[in-house]
Amino acid sequence: MQYIIVIGVFQALVALWLLLVRDRKVPSNYLFVFLLSAIAVHLIIKFIIFSYVPDQSIRLQMNTFISVCYGPIIYLYALRKTKKDFLVTRKWYVFIPFFVLMIAYFTVSCVFLILNRVDKQLLDLYNDLSLSLIFIINLYYPVKSILIANKNKKTLLHQIEYGVIIKISCCILFIESFIPVSKILQLSFPQDVGTINIIIRSLTYFTLLIICLLIIRKSFRIQNTNSSEPILEIQPEIEKTDAIEEKIVHTIDYELKFKELWQKLEEFVQKQKLFRDCDLTLDQLALKTKINKYQISEMLNGYKNKSFYQYINEYRIDYFKDSIEKAIEKNENINFMSLAYESGFKSKSSFNRYFKEINGKTPSEYYKNLIKERNLEIA
Repeated sequence: MQYIIVIGVFQALVALWLLLVRDRKVPSNYLFVFLLSAIAVHLIIKFIIFSYVPDQSIRLQMNTFISVCYGPIIYLYALRKTKKDFLVTRKWYVFIPFFVLMIAYFTVSCVFLILNRVDKQLLDLYNDLSLSLIFIINLYYPVKSILIANKNKKTLLHQIEYGVIIKISCCILFIESFIPVSKILQLSFPQDVGTINIIIRSLTYFTLLIICLLIIRKSFRIQNTNSSEPILEIQPEIEKTDAIEEKIVHTIDYELKFKELWQKLEEFVQKQKLFRDCDLTLDQLALKTKINKYQISEMLNGYKNKSFYQYINEYRIDYFKDSIEKAIEKNENINFMSLAYESGFKSKSSFNRYFKEINGKTPSEYYKNLIKERNLEIA
């Protein structure tokens, strides 16, 4: 059993390194840092107990309080990935059982040290309390996490995030299934209680090892989502890969955070043609769309990688091009500047500059190409 514990500790520390060093820019990863830290501490405590505590009842019966936080952590991770601006502090109460059991664990341990012996009644009382709490908490929260993940699978959750939430939740539920199984086996085979405890605990520690591997795998899958090229061991390629990884991570987080808000902004701008106001500013756009201007700025700069004026002027150019095409179809006389002002541009110089920048042609060149294409169609 000690070998499984040591391997589990090693895997937890490797996964922690990946999250803290390589994936440090993902805001939601601190929850996995907490989970991996809890697993590492859990296994380290068990290794110390199995290596240095001679009393068999402590080694095989006294439950570790840390496992009661596994379910709440994956639940909070699911919420963090599916709810915009979600704060873990709003759900602080999910950790109350963790603190209750932690106090009980150290209190019972201190009593045993003072008495210099194990009090069987006190140990049984602690085990019954801890086992009940752990079973209820780690049954309830993983099930809720699975329901949240399934509800948001096709909307807010990235496929990789969905997979890791489902798999870790199932691992926690699998661990909790050992509780009723062990109770049934102990009642059926009372003479083999020690062996049953060893097998059940070994399976538990092995499943914790799998959770660590799932988090490591998730880290590598996120990093390699859009990159299939082999990484060459030269500095320029490493820097390029790091930039791609950071962009992927930000894209996933921005997609979760701004998808609905961006749709709302686009709907307002398109339906009300707000871009046609030549004096439109970021403050006015925020006022008309009822979206915070800092959120609009973050969406444009971080999510869509464009400035406010680039965003608005792209709409103005598209409106101008539509107007030109309609005028050509109706054989109307065309005044470029009249249409430019109607589209929302305030001056000739800014109109010409942005048109050439976006289309790679001047307005007159664009117009001539349209006329040429139309004549070819007629011919």
